Amino acid sequence: MWFNKTEEELEQELETSIEQGLTTEQAQAKLKKNGKNELVKTKNRHWSLIFLLALIEPLSLILIISGVISIVVERIINQHIDFIDFIVIMTIVIINALIQTIQQMKARKSLEALKQLTIPMAVVKRNGEIVEIPAVELVVGDVVILEAGKYIPADIRLVEASNLQIDESALTGESVPVEKNSKIINKDKLVLAERHNIAFMSTFITNGRAIGVLVANAVDSEIGKIAKSVSETKQNKTPLQLRLAKLTKWVSVVAVILAIAVFGFFFFTDKNDWPVNMMTSVTIAVAVIPESLMVIVSVILSLSTKRMSNVNVIVKKLDAVETLGSVNIICSDKTGTLTQNKMTVKEVIFNNNILKTNAYKCHKESPHHQHFINCLTLCNDAINEKKEKIGDPTEIALVDFTRAIIIRETEWRKKYKRVDEIPFDSDRKLMTTVNKVNNKKIVYTKGAIDQLLEQCTKIYLDEKIIPLTTELKKIVYAKAMKLSHEALRVLAFAFKEQDDSPLESDLIFLGAVGMIDPPRPEAIVAIEKAHHAGIRVLMITGDHKVTAFAIAQQLKIVDSEENVMSGHQIDSIDNDQLKEKLKTVNVFARVNPEHKTRIVECLQELNYVVSMTGDGVNDAPSLNKADIGVTMGITGTDVSKEAANIILQDDNFSTIIKGVEEGRNVYQKIKRAIIFVISANIAEVLAFLLISIITTIKPFESVNILWFNLIIETLLAIPIGLDHNDGSLMLDKPRNKKESFFSHELLTLFFISFITAASVIATFFIGREVFDSNADAKIVAVLVMTCAPAIYVYAIRLPNYKIKYHQKHKLNYYLLGSIFLTLILNFMIVYIPGLNQIFLNDPTGVIYSTPPTLSWQMSLVSLAMMCVPLAGIVLYGQIRYLIKR
Repeated sequence: MWFNKTEEELEQELETSIEQGLTTEQAQAKLKKNGKNELVKTKNRHWSLIFLLALIEPLSLILIISGVISIVVERIINQHIDFIDFIVIMTIVIINALIQTIQQMKARKSLEALKQLTIPMAVVKRNGEIVEIPAVELVVGDVVILEAGKYIPADIRLVEASNLQIDESALTGESVPVEKNSKIINKDKLVLAERHNIAFMSTFITNGRAIGVLVANAVDSEIGKIAKSVSETKQNKTPLQLRLAKLTKWVSVVAVILAIAVFGFFFFTDKNDWPVNMMTSVTIAVAVIPESLMVIVSVILSLSTKRMSNVNVIVKKLDAVETLGSVNIICSDKTGTLTQNKMTVKEVIFNNNILKTNAYKCHKESPHHQHFINCLTLCNDAINEKKEKIGDPTEIALVDFTRAIIIRETEWRKKYKRVDEIPFDSDRKLMTTVNKVNNKKIVYTKGAIDQLLEQCTKIYLDEKIIPLTTELKKIVYAKAMKLSHEALRVLAFAFKEQDDSPLESDLIFLGAVGMIDPPRPEAIVAIEKAHHAGIRVLMITGDHKVTAFAIAQQLKIVDSEENVMSGHQIDSIDNDQLKEKLKTVNVFARVNPEHKTRIVECLQELNYVVSMTGDGVNDAPSLNKADIGVTMGITGTDVSKEAANIILQDDNFSTIIKGVEEGRNVYQKIKRAIIFVISANIAEVLAFLLISIITTIKPFESVNILWFNLIIETLLAIPIGLDHNDGSLMLDKPRNKKESFFSHELLTLFFISFITAASVIATFFIGREVFDSNADAKIVAVLVMTCAPAIYVYAIRLPNYKIKYHQKHKLNYYLLGSIFLTLILNFMIVYIPGLNQIFLNDPTGVIYSTPPTLSWQMSLVSLAMMCVPLAGIVLYGQIRYLIKR
């Protein structure tokens, strides 16, 4: 590992010279051998291949085969080809394939985003001279010069460093810039955040300068490893995809078996009419297959994604909506996700008392208060200009704190001009300025509590300056340690009038502040809602264990340090042991990117549906690996946005819970739509078979079935997706990802199917036996079959059976409109001349020249019978409610 190598070892192993750098010949040879400092380009599938693969999915194949068989049979029976059925079926197949193609084309930009992070130019030593070269031409062994305000072009082992601070939050999750140095670390294994002599590719230098030797670039760098991990991670199928695949499989099996059985039955009863029997079996297969199902699901998901965009949730993949609703574990990054990503002063040590910031009152006439506020403001380089905050996060926190007390910090600094300074140094851990205050030169110093107290000989207490005794020093230090144990970063302040002594000596202690990147208030509420919904929240961060535990306690994720685990502990155990730990541990601190991915994989092996939330480069592999990746729209890096499935525009963790609620509701709507479609299809098949077997008359023609399946079902099922959300779903536990659409609803499915089929059959025989008309019987059978679902669909969309049917709820006006439109269209094809010639045939199969008109008696019978399923479903629902109560 490069962090424990001496300079001599670095020069020897990397074949370089720290003093002279590489020669041009060496650099060219290494560039030719190892390639450029850029991520490897990957080949993506062409859109046409994605489209073709969508066409050969099981459901699409079955529909295509059914369409082809319909053409062949038409040719055998009628000596001509009717393309209507085939065209309708192929149109649906092509639309579905196009939707899938468009979605996949939008989602493949992860590696491109990673490449955008590389910096175009770098300053290096070549042949003993300092030159600027394109960053892509950097090679291992190059001696690179780093300056503040620049990105790191590769992984670099530092050999010189002056006041160097690097923002590594996007890679390691550290909430503040980390101090870097060139000291050798005599350890064998360290997490990324503890490698203080390594500067990582694509992190940002906030302060200082350095010189280092390039030890890893391109795919060998830490960012390169992440890129490789993202590109190699296979996307798991979403729970919705798995359920739809399972449903498709069973529907396919049932359709094929039923078609063969029907053909066999009619073939043995009438062998001479096998082409007609073949057409009948194909008609049955088409009736069983819900041709419009994929369109219905896609439309419901699309409507849901549009609704989610209104609450700041951008969904990149339609299936992600439903997946979010099925998660039972949310793994969340800390910095910027659960916290505000903004250092904030929370506590003040003043007069040896610990005060909350809102309890601290500044008395401007008090010299003690005046010097304390001056020290926070004047010994500080941060600027808060309008909405832009410039400077170190710690100093910005001090400016934010003093803003409520003084005028603008820039005006304050003009009033009390700086005349001298000693910049912050990582060894001293102090910063000092000399400012002219009321015609006196005042020394203001801030820094680490232990370092500052060593330079103090006096203390301000109760408006008096008294000697800082050993006892008082212990009291001050104990107060500071109390804040440190609460994971607050303590910064102390002192002053004196300038004299002949060194600036940072004989100081007067003023006080201290404790600051932290605080939790988002809305995140606390959201986590509580998640717990009520049966969802565990795990916090995974690169921060220290103490800080992680303190934040997690405030968020109510953990209540004991035993439930916190570090990256070192993860490295020391195998996956089986980690799975056991995952049953109780809710916080993981000081972790590397590979730890996050390993945690997600273990959770998935435990059959959890995992959501990973993060905003940094280090989160990309785990975002990609998780069942659902969620990133932040404001603070999220390009990498995290492209690796994730969902983007939160407002960076608000509570928005995730809104997404979970929407996901649960969209699943409920899809489930209702599927039960509606499948039950209607089963009823149609049952009525067709029983009537055909008993009377040898086909009650429905192919055109009736296509009208029913493609027009009526779609027109009625899609508005189910526009229904109002059911808030009670967030009181339920997450569903099992292996649960089928029909779990707990099979009885409902069969009840709806049988009562609808019974109504159609009864109506047919009333027309045939009572009114002695096969023609009327067929017409009313078609009318009841197509109208009954329109009448009972609203009963299916009612809330869960745990809620009374008569309980007041919001009306779905879209569904009501579709019901009326469906009924009008159905009556039109029966009663309007011309249309009824297309849709109604003689029982013998001959097209009517003038279709018969239903008598008013038969019209009344059909109206009554189409309402029977509704009455049965409402009664069934009420009985089920009473039983479950």
